[in-house]
Amino acid sequence: MPHNNYFQFKQFKVVQNHAAMRVGTDGIMLGAWADTDGASRILDIGTGTGVIALMLAQRNKTAQIDAIEIEEGAVNDASANFINSPWNERLQLRQISAQDFAYKNIKEYDLIVCNPPFFSNSLPSPQQSKTLARHTNKLTFKELVEAASKLLTPEGRFCVVLPTESEKQFCDEAAGVKLFPTHITRVKPNPAKPVKRILMTFAFGATTLSENELTIETETRHVYTNEYQKMVGAFML
Repeated sequence: MPHNNYFQFKQFKVVQNHAAMRVGTDGIMLGAWADTDGASRILDIGTGTGVIALMLAQRNKTAQIDAIEIEEGAVNDASANFINSPWNERLQLRQISAQDFAYKNIKEYDLIVCNPPFFSNSLPSPQQSKTLARHTNKLTFKELVEAASKLLTPEGRFCVVLPTESEKQFCDEAAGVKLFPTHITRVKPNPAKPVKRILMTFAFGATTLSENELTIETETRHVYTNEYQKMVGAFML
């Protein structure tokens, strides 16, 4: 993704002047992939620039969407992006941690999405805001699934994007709060490379699991597969 101070989509623009983590492929995939059908209340945990929440607002024409974020620079960007979007009346942003939000909030959500921090054993970034965004220091997988389990409706869905090596750990933590995967998409950068990312949907007490695979690029760099273009085509210029 280009390192501009904004990213232009078909129906909205995302400014990224202050957020530690800019618009990236992981967030775009999750925003295009998560099942929004029938969701009247949606929560985006760790919204960053707000890109996932904006994509979900475009896809679901009626849902009320709450977004939470702890990093101040990201809050500034997401706030501006929400206000300047066509869906500002349905988007609400709060600067609060997932743990505190789950403890204090009395609402329940039909859909919760998160592009979570996942570096638990690597060296922290010297830039504190980027450490908050990328590392599990402030939001472990266990804390994330516990928050989601408190905030989901009984029939709700919880969707995440993760590195493939985090799959077992995340599923183990989710199982501890009775959340089990119902749909997994394994994502390859191109046909020659192994799976690098997984898109996962969880639900309470799920007993069936569907799995598929997605390849982003063809053998040629920056030439995208038909399946990837179909998934993100409503958003990307």
